[in-house]
Amino acid sequence: TTSIFVNNCNYLMGRTKATIPEEEKDVARVQHMPGMIRAYIPRYRQVEGEGGRSHYVYCLEVCYVGRVHKLEKRYSAFHSLYKELHKLYQTAEFPPKRLRNTTPKVLETRRAGLELWLHSTLLLQPTPPALLAFLQVHNYQPPRQECDDSGYEGSPCHQPVLIFPCDPYVTAHNSTTPTLTSTVTKGVLTALYDQSFRVPS
Repeated sequence: TTSIFVNNCNYLMGRTKATIPEEEKDVARVQHMPGMIRAYIPRYRQVEGEGGRSHYVYCLEVCYVGRVHKLEKRYSAFHSLYKELHKLYQTAEFPPKRLRNTTPKVLETRRAGLELWLHSTLLLQPTPPALLAFLQVHNYQPPRQECDDSGYEGSPCHQPVLIFPCDPYVTAHNSTTPTLTSTVTKGVLTALYDQSFRVPS
């Protein structure tokens, strides 16, 4: 299982942007929506624990409403969140717990896998409270969809327009109300040929 996951991560990291599937493009597209939480795991580091035993922590950068805060989480914290979310949601593949060694390549593969899984959880709607607590995001407000040219049917972006209840150029023949065409024509003829006509000041 570990070797399959390593190969998959190496494949994902080595692809060009043009070959990324639509579902992964959705991750990048949604994460750039105004008000959307963005989270990255740019690196990891080794920490000396109690009794001289060391472990690795993953450094997170969480961006929300123009602010960035940094966290450090162990793999076990990610795994606990995964188990909780997995009961209710379907997310990306989670990196395996066991490592064959702790070489930089293997650790980088795990980091990339955790980041990919984390990005998939940010697409969940509504955002799970457990995820908000994990990322330490407080006073969260769900983002509102922006009106654009992508076919979204929401509130119109244009200014109000003037409409007529009926076609102003078409009237019944027996109507005594002058048509818009005759009114305009009469106004032009008056302005051109009526000597007593004066433009209001």
